[in-house]
Amino acid sequence: MQLNRFDLNLLIALDALVHEKNVTRAAERVFVSQPAMSAALQKLREFFDDQLLVRVGRDMQLTPRGLSLVEPVREALLRIQATLGTQPSFDPGTVQRTFTLIVSADALLRVMPTVFRRLAHEAPGIRCHVEHFSETTLSRLEYGDADLFLGLNSLRLFGLRAFPESLRIVDLRPVRWLCAVSNDHPTVGESITEQQYLALPHVFGWPSGHTIPLEELVRRLLSADLDVRATTQGLLEIPFMLAGTELVATLPEHLAKTLAKLAPVKLMPVPFETPDTREVVIWHKRNEPDPGHAWLREVLIAAAQSP
Repeated sequence: MQLNRFDLNLLIALDALVHEKNVTRAAERVFVSQPAMSAALQKLREFFDDQLLVRVGRDMQLTPRGLSLVEPVREALLRIQATLGTQPSFDPGTVQRTFTLIVSADALLRVMPTVFRRLAHEAPGIRCHVEHFSETTLSRLEYGDADLFLGLNSLRLFGLRAFPESLRIVDLRPVRWLCAVSNDHPTVGESITEQQYLALPHVFGWPSGHTIPLEELVRRLLSADLDVRATTQGLLEIPFMLAGTELVATLPEHLAKTLAKLAPVKLMPVPFETPDTREVVIWHKRNEPDPGHAWLREVLIAAAQSP
């Protein structure tokens, strides 16, 4: 590519076009008018000697050339953004910055209060936007839409055999699962058998954004087939749904023990061996040289590893 023949501002328009596959939505994404985006698309078509976007029925689809540009263009923009935003020195006491964190429900209760206390004391200008885990978590890290993920390392949950090489992972601790049932459950006493666990109705956390069937999600997480009668998008509300019912819930240990102080439930171990699951922190390798990012992830890791 001859950079003196290419307006680098068009990279922003190109990124919006290949992701939205719609001129109007691409214009809205980067806050320009629809005619301005149409003009940018025409310039891009002339430069690449390719239509990039073509109409198929009512929709627009990427040409093979357009498809090949999706990841390289986004990566180039993210690297430029990281380079321009990285300062040679970092002072947490004066920096003004917002981070997007994807955090499991368990870590939200156990880790984030410690993180927020430290930020308030050492870095009052840092703001955190916290999101729930979803099927798109890893892609949000890949595309730079999120900075850090703190949650389960279950490859089965993501439908992967291995994490992408572009991601960095720090292992934190094992995650143990507990069963929760109502204090007055009609058939479960102080322990639950495998036969009871598999036969009783369950309530299960099913995060928004998942496209895989619920049954497959349960199998990936617990290697079991359950009779799921109710689902929620989160985990925090589940213990309060159990009172006076025959429902069983399966929750991470710390979250279950914390909520059991508030909800009328009793806890017991899952009555069979579940897949090995660990809590991890994950980020994209492009953020490695960013001192602000490095400082925040060390704060997160220290909080997660504290007793």
